[in-house]
Amino acid sequence: MMVARPCTFRLLFNALLLTITLTLNDAARAQFNDDAARTAAELNSLTTEIAAIQARLEASEQERDSLQGALREIDIQISESDLQLDLLTNERAALQRQLDDLDAKGLGIQTEQKKRAEMIDASIQQLWLLHQGGGLRIWLGDQNPQLITRNLAFLQATIADQQIVIKEYEEGLAELTRNRDSIAATQETLQAQAEKQAQLRQRLADQRENQRQILSQIDAQVKTEEERLAALSADRDRLNTLLSELSELAARAPAPPQPFETSKGALQMPVAGEITNRFGSRRNTDMLWRGWLINASVGSPVRAIHPGQVIFSDWLRGQGLLVVIDHGEGWLSLYARNHSLLRRVGERVSASDVIARAGNSGGGEQPGLYFEIRQQGQPVDPADWIRR
Repeated sequence: MMVARPCTFRLLFNALLLTITLTLNDAARAQFNDDAARTAAELNSLTTEIAAIQARLEASEQERDSLQGALREIDIQISESDLQLDLLTNERAALQRQLDDLDAKGLGIQTEQKKRAEMIDASIQQLWLLHQGGGLRIWLGDQNPQLITRNLAFLQATIADQQIVIKEYEEGLAELTRNRDSIAATQETLQAQAEKQAQLRQRLADQRENQRQILSQIDAQVKTEEERLAALSADRDRLNTLLSELSELAARAPAPPQPFETSKGALQMPVAGEITNRFGSRRNTDMLWRGWLINASVGSPVRAIHPGQVIFSDWLRGQGLLVVIDHGEGWLSLYARNHSLLRRVGERVSASDVIARAGNSGGGEQPGLYFEIRQQGQPVDPADWIRR
């Protein structure tokens, strides 16, 4: 009976190992594709259901008038303009850094060129003096052939070195030209960006003036305290309806890796500022605050208090530009009256991630943030959860 050689066994083993690896890789790829498709389907379903919730809210708001529609549009326009301005500002900062780098590079090239020019001038002067004083004739004159050969070799090497320096000088001139062209192009782009930025700032100013006029007209519609109370009650009911339906969506999500309840008393403030209205304080004769109203300058970063998933990011009457985050197991946090929204529905966020910028959208009198924490749809006191 023939015995297989060791190399044959190794070949067979390697072939078997490769087959197993490829099979496992195929299975892993199939599992990854299935997971990706499932995640995409879940996100699409979430987006569709939230759109349906918004449509039902709008359909049920028979009292919704053209002024509120105009306020919604102008708040969204201000948010978009603000984000464009922020993007443009970052682009200008990057261009300015590029221009600074080009200026520094240009100075370096000029310094090197000056050194090369001095070397060339000194070499030319030495050769000229040798020629004028007969130095070359003496140096290469009545001497033995070996010494003449060495002197000629040295002279040729010196001339070759100078030719290299001259070539480097010429290349430096070309690089200086390219550098100046780049600086000119960057300065031109910077100027164009500055003009765009000025136009955007003017557009923002116009939009804010339109917002102010719309809010004045809305305030004029509310002539009595009863009408104001009715409007506030409608806003509260609208928010409760939204959060109730969002809670049903959130209940289907899997349990989070970091339970919200374990962070009680250790969560950070959602925005830097003074709390002017606290949970449970009286809002008017018949209503209490269900969260915190925090004073903050327009544009202040609003941060997620805990990891979770954005399940609402849009405008809601009475709340302005609103973000709602699902933290799992029935816990939600909401951030209202924002100046601009930075996260979309379906995005996962970590604690401290910037999700919006504070403002006074939706008709807020003072810029800031309205903040709530809810469990199973019921508001809870943020003071029990936020570290102060």
